[in-house]
Amino acid sequence: MNLSENSADTSRNKLISRVRDLGFSSGEEDFQSLAIEVFRFQYQNNKVYKNFTDLLHVHPEEVRDYRDIPCLPVESFRDHDICTGIFTPEVIYRSSGTTHLKSRSKHLVRSLDWYHEISNRIYSQLVSPVKSSVFYALLPGYIEREDASLVAMAKSFMRISGQDDKFYLDNHSALEEELEKSFDRAEDVVVIGVTHALLNWLEGVESGAWAKKGIKKGWSLTIIETGGMKGHGREPIREEVHARIQSVLPFARIISEYGMTELLSQAYSLDGRFFQSPPWMRAIVRDPADPGCILNPGRTGRLQIIDLANVDSCAFLSTSDLGRMKVNEDKTMFEVLGRFDHAEVRGCNLLSL
Repeated sequence: MNLSENSADTSRNKLISRVRDLGFSSGEEDFQSLAIEVFRFQYQNNKVYKNFTDLLHVHPEEVRDYRDIPCLPVESFRDHDICTGIFTPEVIYRSSGTTHLKSRSKHLVRSLDWYHEISNRIYSQLVSPVKSSVFYALLPGYIEREDASLVAMAKSFMRISGQDDKFYLDNHSALEEELEKSFDRAEDVVVIGVTHALLNWLEGVESGAWAKKGIKKGWSLTIIETGGMKGHGREPIREEVHARIQSVLPFARIISEYGMTELLSQAYSLDGRFFQSPPWMRAIVRDPADPGCILNPGRTGRLQIIDLANVDSCAFLSTSDLGRMKVNEDKTMFEVLGRFDHAEVRGCNLLSL
C-alpha cells in the first residue's frame, strides 16, 4: 500500500466513525458538515464520480450546501464499477433486473461488516430491535441468487436474533406451521417478503383456517413488504397491497422498506406512506424538467438520495423514482410515488402510490 492509498484509508475510517456518531438528535449542521467531507473525499478517490462532477463544472471547494452536490444517476452502476478508493470487494450485489449481468446494476461492497452494522442499526432504531424478533422470509427469485443484498440483510437479521435461516419459496404450509410455533412462544414475529410472494401466500391463507385462528388467538405479526413484482404481472399500488394484507391478516402490522442495490442504507415506512430515513440519509426532490430546481415539500419530482454510509461507493445518487418530501420541518421523511415512464422496472421497493 502506497502513501496515497494509506491516506485515503485513514480518511475513510474517520468518515465512517463520523457516520456512526450521527444520531436522531444530530442537527442539520452535523449532516451538512459530514456531507461536504464525504463529497470531497469521493471526488478525490472515485474516478467515475469525479468525471461526472467535472462534466457539470462543479468545483468541490466551492460547494457549501449538500443540496448543491451532484448526484450520480443510478444507471451508471450498470456500466461502471462505482467505487471510492482501491479495494477488493468482499461481495458484489446486483439488482434484480434481467438475467444478463451487463444489464444489472452492481454494488461493490468493501466491508460486509459495515453493511450489516448499518442495516441492523437502521432497523433497530426505526422499527424494533433486531435481536428481539424472529424473522421469516418469503424471497423467491432472490434467495436462489448469491448476489442479492435483500437476502444478505435478512440472513444478517436472523443471525443477530440467534435463529436458523428461515427462508421459504412456495412451501406456505411449512411457513404457517413454523409461524404458529413462534406465536405460541409469544415471540415477536416478522415476515420479510417481496410483493408477489406475499400476495401468493395470502391467496392460500384466505381460503384456509389459519388466519381465522390468528384472529381468534390475537397473534402479533409484523410484515415487511419490500416491493418486487417484476415478471409477475401488473405492479399494484402500495395502498392495494396493504389493503390486501390487512383484509386477510387484520392482526398484522404492515411496514414498507425502501432500498436499492446501489445504496447501503434503507428507509422504512410505518404509516404506509412516508419513509423515515436514518440520520445519515436525506432525500431531495428536483424538477425533472429543470434538474437545478429543488422542489418544495409536497411537490412531485425526481427523487435523489444522499446516503453518507455509502462511503466506499457513491453517497450521492439520482434515482429513477418519483417522490416528494413530507410537508413539515422533518427533512428525513419522503414519499415514493412510482417511477418515470422511461425507467426500467426494478425489484426493490418501487411500489407506486
